[in-house]
Amino acid sequence: MKSRDLFKDIFALAVRLLGLVFLYLGLSAVTPLLDLGALETAAKSDLLTAILPIVFNLVVAWWLLGGGVLIRRAYPTTSASSSAPPVQREEAMPATTAAAPGRTMDMDAADKKLAALVEKPKNNHAA
Repeated sequence: MKSRDLFKDIFALAVRLLGLVFLYLGLSAVTPLLDLGALETAAKSDLLTAILPIVFNLVVAWWLLGGGVLIRRAYPTTSASSSAPPVQREEAMPATTAAAPGRTMDMDAADKKLAALVEKPKNNHAA
């Protein structure tokens, strides 16, 4: 599994858990509104200030539990068209600045040094 997929799954889980937190906050704020005696004596502005946080929390919970928009925004899908422009830029470069002979010799030397470091030891000293 790629690390990008792992991070995407963890982010999706975190978004949905945050959605559950907002759902809990919204539903826990409903219980004071169930007192009918308080509703009869309350003014309209009091009812509005009690209902708005509930609606806000439930809407945010619904949006986060769906999670598709936020996750697609954080981890957009890569397509073949998005990887094509770097290849076209390399082809569009003039031949005079493409590669100098000294630069390729330096790269070959660096590759040889790296290959020597990466090679597995032939002798087994753990006896």
